[in-house]
Amino acid sequence: MRHAIPLALACVTMTLLAPPSRAAGKDGEKPVDEATKLAVKLTEEGAATFDTLSARAMADYYLDDAEINMVSKNDEGLKVDVYKGRAEIRKAYAKLFEKPETIKSRNTVEYAKFLSPEVLVIAGTFDTNTLKPDSIKVPFYQVRVKKADKWLMSYLRIFVLPQQ
Repeated sequence: MRHAIPLALACVTMTLLAPPSRAAGKDGEKPVDEATKLAVKLTEEGAATFDTLSARAMADYYLDDAEINMVSKNDEGLKVDVYKGRAEIRKAYAKLFEKPETIKSRNTVEYAKFLSPEVLVIAGTFDTNTLKPDSIKVPFYQVRVKKADKWLMSYLRIFVLPQQ
């Protein structure tokens, strides 16, 4: 777990320096690489699971010692709420899902790269509900680790900030 923060910082740096990924076959653009294909698959599955409003199912996407950092803004400036471990992450999702509504969320992958065969970093934006034109768009950075046949999140940093 101690390696998650340096990996996340690497993700942020790479995102700032790298051009965005492109979809395959559109007007001669370069084909999507394997990291981006996997990132799109994983984040589409995650959005579909999010739409079920199941805290347990969402927590199952995380390693036992995973961490979520949620950056928001208050009167004093930026605030970071930290959720550590699958149990605490499940509670955070349960609180988020307390007032259920019909939603259709979507992740847009803007960057993905394998740091090793077992570590994938993903950056993008999460649209919390495409059924609402004014839904919150949440930038995110993920570090995923391959365990057996699953790509589980080790670290997630999300930015719930006023939209510009």
